[in-house]
Order: sequence, then structure tokens, then C-alpha cells
Amino acid sequence: MVSNKVSQEELKLLFQERGENALKRFKQAISSGVENPRLLSILEDVKKIWKDAYRPTLTSISCEAVGGKPEDTAVASLMIALAGAGIGIHDDIIDKSTTKRFRRTILGLHDVEGALLVGDLLIVKGLTAVQEIIKKGYPPKKVADIISVLQRHYIEICEGVFMESSWRKNIETELDFCHQVLWKYGSDGEACTRLGAIIGNGTEREVEALAGYGRRSCYVFRLAEEVKDTLHLEGDLLRRLECESVPLPLLYAAKVSKENSLKLKSILEGPITSSDIETLLEICFDTKAFDYVRDVAQKNVDEGIKLLQTLKPSKARNLLTLMIENLFPDFF
Repeated sequence: MVSNKVSQEELKLLFQERGENALKRFKQAISSGVENPRLLSILEDVKKIWKDAYRPTLTSISCEAVGGKPEDTAVASLMIALAGAGIGIHDDIIDKSTTKRFRRTILGLHDVEGALLVGDLLIVKGLTAVQEIIKKGYPPKKVADIISVLQRHYIEICEGVFMESSWRKNIETELDFCHQVLWKYGSDGEACTRLGAIIGNGTEREVEALAGYGRRSCYVFRLAEEVKDTLHLEGDLLRRLECESVPLPLLYAAKVSKENSLKLKSILEGPITSSDIETLLEICFDTKAFDYVRDVAQKNVDEGIKLLQTLKPSKARNLLTLMIENLFPDFF
């Protein structure tokens, strides 16, 4: 259980404070040096859409958990945010996502060419921000370690996107393959915690423990997104079924019986109606598909908390515990 020294309210305020600071740096960085009016216009929309407070907060708390100064992670967090925003825009292009979470994406607001070029720009900005790390005067080994973490992260994300393309509209996708993809996507959580621990001068044991925690944190978050999409909570299920991978609960339901598999395949092959959505949900509830995903998530939450016990007791460690415990909501 989480120590009484940390409350939900404290965590919320921390996200607001560190998230706002990170977003301010992000908004300044994306338009820096850009003069073209059209590009600047698209970047203004990026500023309105990009609201990620989780990753910079995760990075700074991880640094703090090993005795470092959270403000020292500002540049590393910015690098992940810039490249992450660019990769996200590219991902929307691949998935033909013109809307997401009840609002237009950069692709939906602008054409493919504009979205692609802005995505390229953000990724380049994220990569070249490493010069700010070098300027800080870190020892060469620490700089090399930071670059290595980022390189591995970007490779894994690209591998995950590439793998997911074979999962698109494919109800026969194996569950293990689906989990492999979601685990790949967990690399951003690992990158955040690993970078925070490295910058905070954590021991090798602390770095690896936080890396494992971060990977599981993002994996749990992705599992929660699979349930959200299936429940149509953010209005994305139809688009996802038409253009993207089949959500994990539906894949599980299809594996329960041949009858379910045929029924789900039939729905995916034709125009999907509101009645079909109800049928999909009924099948998921009948097969306890949501319970399956919740159990996988809980297993990883428990493993993540266990890894944190490697660290010395601290408020930062308690905050990390609270963060992972709240990643998979109580949907029902």
C-alpha cells in the first residue's frame, strides 16, 4: 500500500506544476527557428493538441527517487516530448486518424503533406536537442548512455508500429503478438524512468529497477487504452475497427470460441453499425474479456511496485507507486 505521506491531491498538483513547465518548454521549442507561416500555423495547432504531462513528470520523479534534482531532467523530457509528438502525428497518418478523442488531429486539420512535414520537423528537433545535454557538461559516458536510451526507444517504437500493421483488422491475431506490440510501445515509459535515474546518478541496480517499472507503467497504460477503445469511451472504436488494430478485449473474445471468432470477423468485414457495437460489447462481457485485460494489468502493477522496493524509501518512491496504481481505472 502507498504511504500516507503521499495523497492523490499531492500527485495531481505535482502533475499540474511539472506538466505546465514541460508544456511551456515544449511550446517554445517547436516553433523556435521556424519562419514559414504555414508551418507556424500547423505548429500552433500542435500546441493546442499536445498536453502530455505524464512523461515529463515520470522522468523527473524517477530522477528524484535516486537522489537527483528533478529540474535536471528538463532537456531529456523535452527531447522525448518533441520526438513523441512527431511520431504521434506520423502514426495518425498511417492509421488515417483524422479525429481522435472527439477532436480533429493534425492530419484532420491539415493535409497529409503538412502533417508529415511537421511530424518530421518535431522528430528532428527532438533528436538535435541532444546538443543541450552535451552543453550541460555531463561526463562522456553519461551523454553516451542518454543517447543510447533514446536510440533504443525510437527503434522499439518504430518496430511496434511496423508490427501493428499486420494486426490491422485482423481478428485472428494471436494474443501473444498483441502483447509484444503493446510491450514495445512501453519503451517510452522505460525511456523516461531510465533517463531520470541516469541523470540522477542512480546505481546500476536503481536504474534497472526504474527501467522495469517504467516499462510496466506504460504497458498498463496501453492495456487501459485497449479497454477504453473497446468501450467506445472516447468515440474511437469505429475508426479503430475500420483503420487500425483490433482491440485486445475483442481478440481475446474471438479466442474463446469459433462462434465468437466468426461473428466478430463478419462484423469487421461489413459496414459497422451501432447495433454491431452493442454486439461486440456483449461478447466481451460474456467472455470476461475485460477481466482478462484487467488481470494482466494488475500483474504488471504488482511487478512494478515490487521493483520500486529496490529503491530507498522516499516520497518520490511513494509517488511512483501511486502513479502506477492509478493507470488502470476501475471501469465498472
